[in-house]
Amino acid sequence: MITDSDIPRYVLFMFRDIFALFSKKKESEDKYDIEELMKFTLTVRKNYRKVPYHNWYHAFTVAHTMYTIIKKNPNLFTELEAIGLYVACLCHDLDHRGRNNAFMVNSSTPLAAVYSTSTMEHHHFNQTITILQNDGHNIFSHLNSEEYKAVLGYIKHAILATDLALFFGNKAKLKAILDSGDFSWNNSIHRALIRAIAVTACDISSNAKPWDINKDTVRVIFEEFYAQGDEEKRQGRQPIPMMDRDLAHELPANQVGFVVGICLPCYELLVRVLPGAQPMLDGIRANLRKWSILVAKQKAVKEKAEAMGLRYPQDCYDTDNVFNAILSEDVDDNTIMQNHIQSKDGTVSKAEENERS
Repeated sequence: MITDSDIPRYVLFMFRDIFALFSKKKESEDKYDIEELMKFTLTVRKNYRKVPYHNWYHAFTVAHTMYTIIKKNPNLFTELEAIGLYVACLCHDLDHRGRNNAFMVNSSTPLAAVYSTSTMEHHHFNQTITILQNDGHNIFSHLNSEEYKAVLGYIKHAILATDLALFFGNKAKLKAILDSGDFSWNNSIHRALIRAIAVTACDISSNAKPWDINKDTVRVIFEEFYAQGDEEKRQGRQPIPMMDRDLAHELPANQVGFVVGICLPCYELLVRVLPGAQPMLDGIRANLRKWSILVAKQKAVKEKAEAMGLRYPQDCYDTDNVFNAILSEDVDDNTIMQNHIQSKDGTVSKAEENERS
């Protein structure tokens, strides 16, 4: 288990290794100042808030995924692209408040007044620039002015690409280019599109990881979602179903929709250009099967409840524990969900009483 104190060391290792990919060891060490890298890394960590999901650990996992993509697909990205993508992933959620763009706009926050589109993503990028401008934090001090401008452009483009509202347009453009057979690494527009898709793939990569990791990450994601939904209700607004804790029983169906609508198309597109990303596609397909099993099990619970004259979901779950009941279900067991219709104190529920009588 990686601890918070371990993460900076791993981040520094990946920084140095990316530089080393493009030159000999001695030459690579001339491309960075280790003290600047350390200061930059620790300040980035400090500027992530302690929110359930969009925090320093999420930034690390996204950056690690990008590092893996770069390593598993050698000689495709330039040095400036590689380091720009890695830094973008590390900084892509700086100062995230655990609230999405729609919340910022609907709540008329100061940030929304400054950035009307991709509100948080613009803020994350500006936070990155602010850190780079701190004394002793400019990790790109070895670059000339043209290179510096280029790498900042890569970082901004990548961070903005983490706004999922932009994913659909990027996906459609890249897919059309690939389907026509016209994709070329020599085309700057094509390169920009694959960088954008790669960053999206990294940002949502928890969905492609082993089932237990995926499931645990979904738990903290929805903890953050439901907190936003609760705040929206306090403000007199109805949250979208995915962020409404009263609809926690819909979580598996929400996950299937997210995977089918965003994750699967993203990884299917990615591997057409970056074949080294195939394990991510395999992982998302495996997890989709498990989420689909949970949907099927819930359907069985609903049908059973209705046959017994019970309300679904009110009479089928401990209302304070719907979320945990669903996520603790054994997806390798083909029987209907085992954790439904269970009271908090462990006594026989109304459903079981009716079934036994």
